[in-house]
Amino acid sequence: MAFATFWPLLVLVQAAVRQVEPQLLEVAQALGLSPAARIAKIVLPAIVPRLFVALRLGVTIALVVAVTVEIAANPYGMGYAMSLAQQSLDPAGMLAWLLWIGVLGFAVNALTLKLQHAVDRRMGIVT
Repeated sequence: MAFATFWPLLVLVQAAVRQVEPQLLEVAQALGLSPAARIAKIVLPAIVPRLFVALRLGVTIALVVAVTVEIAANPYGMGYAMSLAQQSLDPAGMLAWLLWIGVLGFAVNALTLKLQHAVDRRMGIVT
């Protein structure tokens, strides 16, 4: 899961940093901020919304990869249970597992949105 989520997150974070307004960086340079202060006071607050987009995408990819790997490798996982129900010709059980995986994905997405709103409020960003 870590390998599958690392590259999309890396690309999205790099894109977010590149999209920081150049005028903000000019102000930081005019104020004589150190590189660490520039990152902490200018870059991080500017990329927070895009960071949460990357986080939500990463969590989604992680869930998909986890369920896919569980189908083949983990006899105690949700993916394996769903696959076993399908092979046992138990469509109700298979759909129940599929629904449970969907509910889990929905809940994780809702939690990351809640975390994003909490961070936004803490940083003074109005949404």
